[in-house]
Amino acid sequence: MDNEYLIENLKKVPILAALKHDHLDMLAKLSTTRNFKKGEIIIKQGDPGSGLFVILSGSVSVSNKNRPGLPDNMLNELGRGDFFGEMSLIDGYPRSATCAASTETQVVELNRWVFLDVLRREPSIAVAMLPVLCRRIRNLEDQKTKR
Repeated sequence: MDNEYLIENLKKVPILAALKHDHLDMLAKLSTTRNFKKGEIIIKQGDPGSGLFVILSGSVSVSNKNRPGLPDNMLNELGRGDFFGEMSLIDGYPRSATCAASTETQVVELNRWVFLDVLRREPSIAVAMLPVLCRRIRNLEDQKTKR
């Protein structure tokens, strides 16, 4: 896949918007492009977190289970340019939700260790990420209180 295409898509992600072109170029070169069929699990709740995903095409449903035996809680539907996996990317904790391809989907995956290395060199990236993460948490809280 063309590196400039990946860079253009990575620039659209709010938490990556503060990155300089050379950092985006490095991340694009070190990232992995993956394809998923409709219904295929991309990440599973409880699995170790190892990376951030950016949707290049298709759509992804985000859900979680509160307790075994209960139906999944649908949290969100994501599309092109959206991202997921950012919480585990930063803290390394197990995945807090399951993400599955709603349609044929292509994503680019940024490995946690590569991303953390970039954050160490560019702390301003971490600062730029905080408002985005807070908004996502607030949106999830709002959705939860509406149920």
